[in-house]
Order: sequence, then C-alpha cells, then structure tokens
Amino acid sequence: MNYAPEILSYMSSSKDITEVLLVPKAPPTERREGKLIKFMDVVLSADDVRDTLVALRTHAPTLMGPLGREGSFSFGMHGVGRFRVSYITQRGSYVVSIIKTPMEIPRLYTLCEDEGIIPRLEELLRLSHQRLYVIKGRDPIRTSTFVYSLLQHIVNTMSKVIFVLEKNLTFLLKHGSSLVVQREVGLDVESFEEGLLDAMRINPDILYINFQDVMSQRELDLLVRLSHMGTVVLLQAPVAEEHLLHSTGVVQIEVRPSGVSGKLKVQIMETLPEEPENR
Repeated sequence: MNYAPEILSYMSSSKDITEVLLVPKAPPTERREGKLIKFMDVVLSADDVRDTLVALRTHAPTLMGPLGREGSFSFGMHGVGRFRVSYITQRGSYVVSIIKTPMEIPRLYTLCEDEGIIPRLEELLRLSHQRLYVIKGRDPIRTSTFVYSLLQHIVNTMSKVIFVLEKNLTFLLKHGSSLVVQREVGLDVESFEEGLLDAMRINPDILYINFQDVMSQRELDLLVRLSHMGTVVLLQAPVAEEHLLHSTGVVQIEVRPSGVSGKLKVQIMETLPEEPENR
C-alpha cells in the first residue's frame, strides 16, 4: 500500500527539519533529537515500503530509470520545504530515509549560539584566498543548514559569485548582492568530478560542495586546483582524509548542537601557513 500522502502530510505539519525512516516490519518512524517516534498505527510490509518509495519518486522533477538497489532524489513542495529521499536494500527489501528541510533558510544570527563567531566567519571568507574550509558535524542536515545559512548571509552582504554542488540540494539560495549557481549531481550534472570541472570554467569566488561519500584523489586534486585559482572552497565532508584535515592552510569549522533548542555551536580551528624565519 502507498502511504506517501499520510507521511508527507505528517512531515508538512512541522516547520522544523523532519526525518522519517521506513523499514519493513516496523511503523513509519520519525527520528527527532536522538529519539524514535512512531507516528502511524501501521506496520509496513516490504511491498508497502516499495509502493511508498515509488509514489514519492513521482514528485521528483525528472523522469528516472529503475529504482535499483540504492539511490536518492529530491523534490520541493510549495510552502512546505524540500524533501530528500535516500534508499538502500536489505535482503531484497527497501529501507528509506526521508528528510524535509524548511523552504526558508534560517538566518545566521538566529542559528548560531554565539553571535560573535559571525564577524570572524565574515572576515575569513572576505579576505581568504587559496584556502580550503572543511566543515564537519555529527548531524549532516543541521550542518548543511548552517552552511546554507552562512551562504545566504554572504549572498545578502557581499558581492560574490557562489557555486554550489551537492547531491541532493538541501536548500535553494536566493540571489542578492551576490549571484548564485546551484547544481545537483545526478540531475544537472552526472558526477562531482564533472561539476568541479564546470566550476573551473565559471571561476567562482566561493564554491560549496557537499560530499557524503569518500572523495577520489581526482576530485581532491580539482578542489586544491580551484583553491589555488583563488576560489574559497567550503567542503562539507563527513568522511575527510586525515592528511587533508591537517594540511597547512586548511581551516576546520566544527558545528554541533548547543544546549539551546535549535541553536548551534560553531568552532573555527585554523592551521595557518608557517611564517618564514627572519634572516
């Protein structure tokens, strides 16, 4: 049976980030602040999960091939937000994750627990050249929310060309003082590598790329080349190579929930290039 209408209705009832898991032999379950909440009085069969997944995919903006064993897609609902659907298989049955993010990007000043970090971020992004910023957080969706809030802040306050490359897009940025190009891997471009090559043709002031998988050496080399060309690179990568994190000139930005609901703690850990010795 297709339960997509009921699930989308439930997720649309909240303005906050919402995550729902569909697993055979269990009810539809929301994961919220480390707790699991069963919100429907039904136990899903493997066919129920598959039928619901197929129905969800009809909302995607382009025609897609067979489901395959794993995959992802995204779509927006006017006045509600964007939905990102990821799925894998276990013993021939699908397991589905649905994440809804609000349509409006939270303002940076309302998101950061310590507003004093914002001028520091502005200074780094305004003045830095040939720098790579690795953004890390245990909650990838809330980390993405922080990055998009930072990007929208830059769009509104600085004159930059911003290039976003992600699978799948979490939010849609609005043009302001800056211009924005957003590309979705699998929809607008075949691969991250192809998207990075396209970014080199645009030569943006700021590039944001969200890797959920391990980067290939070719992709890493292209990121380094872009930073050497003067592009400020913001990289959200849950799996980042240790040699990359500790490279000279790389700035780590760590994002984690604070004790205040909805607020985030942001810490900057900067490794500056060594100063030449005076002779």
